Amino acid sequence: MDRAWPIISNRRVLEVNQRWAGSPGRRVTLSADGWQAWAKPMGGKSYAIFLMNGGEQTVAASLPLRNVSAAFAGTVGVCARDLYTGKAVPVLKAGAPLAATLAVHDSAFYCAWPSADGGCGGANDCP
Repeated sequence: MDRAWPIISNRRVLEVNQRWAGSPGRRVTLSADGWQAWAKPMGGKSYAIFLMNGGEQTVAASLPLRNVSAAFAGTVGVCARDLYTGKAVPVLKAGAPLAATLAVHDSAFYCAWPSADGGCGGANDCP
């Protein structure tokens, strides 16, 4: 129970599950080396993005955010927060992918939103 509790009690992750913004989400990528990307709208132009390694080797996952939504295509940058830790990710420059190194059967979970001015102080609908 001690190992599972931080996962099953993570309020940010639970909020992604509970929030309805018109779609339950969809798989965006299934790579040849075994990792997948899933995205769910959170409202406004914010998206929850789940990266998962289902393979048998560590992988470098790299997701072009334009594959998630056209809202990421014409922005100055993209803001993101790690939903597991709650920490902000450094601003991604326009066109830069969301990237993570995923160990075998590991995952990463983010909420991302476009930045019109290159800063991340604006409104978003992330948990």
